[in-house]
Amino acid sequence: MTATVPDVAPAGERVAPAPRRYPPTLGFAVAWALWAVTALVTLALPDELQAAAPLAVGLLCSAWTVALAGWAVWGYRRREVTLRLRHHTPWIAVTGAWVLVWEYTTAKTGWLEPPHFASPQHMLLVFYEEAGILASSTWHSLVLLLIGFGIGAVAGLSTGIAMGWSKLASYWGNPVLQTAGPVPAATLLPVVLVLFPTTYSGSIFMVAFGVWFPVAVLTRAGIAGVGRGYFDVAQTLGASRNFLIWRVAVPGALPSIFTGLFMGLGASLGALAVAELLGVKNGLGWYIQWTKGWAAYPRMYAAIVLMVVVCRTLMLVLFRIRNRVLIWEKDLVRW
Repeated sequence: MTATVPDVAPAGERVAPAPRRYPPTLGFAVAWALWAVTALVTLALPDELQAAAPLAVGLLCSAWTVALAGWAVWGYRRREVTLRLRHHTPWIAVTGAWVLVWEYTTAKTGWLEPPHFASPQHMLLVFYEEAGILASSTWHSLVLLLIGFGIGAVAGLSTGIAMGWSKLASYWGNPVLQTAGPVPAATLLPVVLVLFPTTYSGSIFMVAFGVWFPVAVLTRAGIAGVGRGYFDVAQTLGASRNFLIWRVAVPGALPSIFTGLFMGLGASLGALAVAELLGVKNGLGWYIQWTKGWAAYPRMYAAIVLMVVVCRTLMLVLFRIRNRVLIWEKDLVRW
């Protein structure tokens, strides 16, 4: 007869607690099931409209379903991973339901007919066939946007700093800012066509003009809002005029300046599509108008998707820069 050893730790030693588990929620199970059904519907049901690439869409949905399952397994004993997964679960579920409805109402049943409606298969095929021209259009729009945004930001900062620091500049500049600033950039199209020698330079001006006004207004407000005590202390220590402007006023106004840059970026993105109607030979705005004229709506939708991606990416980059510069206000304003 063998003696059994009790599962008890020796005296003076602590038993290590069992690792805590974080099982997926019911909401995640529903979200995962929606994507699984989407993959099954895409692969199993025949296409009513004989759209191309149904297998590719089904495989993408299947791969995403497997990735979600792997995410849940990976976070089973990792609290931070589980919390992130639970945070995104509602959006995962809503996106899965939307893709399922989109696939079923277009490719599988034909309830939403082309050319105004495109199936996921058709959209995927457009991105594949038009990859070259879409990439070229995205690059040209990005270059035009960055040049115009840079010029407008520098002009807005210069105007705001001058008006916020100098009473004389504020006296002469304020009526101009109040009169010309609120004018939408699109209304200046006839004037731009007359004044600028090339359509590209006119497009850059329209983008820059959309950035200039919000950056100038908020830079001026930020500098005017810097506490007088900071200037008094710096002057007591012998600070020069340039030191007061660039080392006291501008740093103190940075939160307002970044707010103006965010607003200017949004305005410049709105002006970009209009600016590319001036005769620019390439760009997302040009491509959207060109495909619309040919009633090639899936191609137009693809360009719109790319424009949304570009806008979101630039906003995220600007917020990252803000968090680096304003480290004491990190994540105070989220995007």
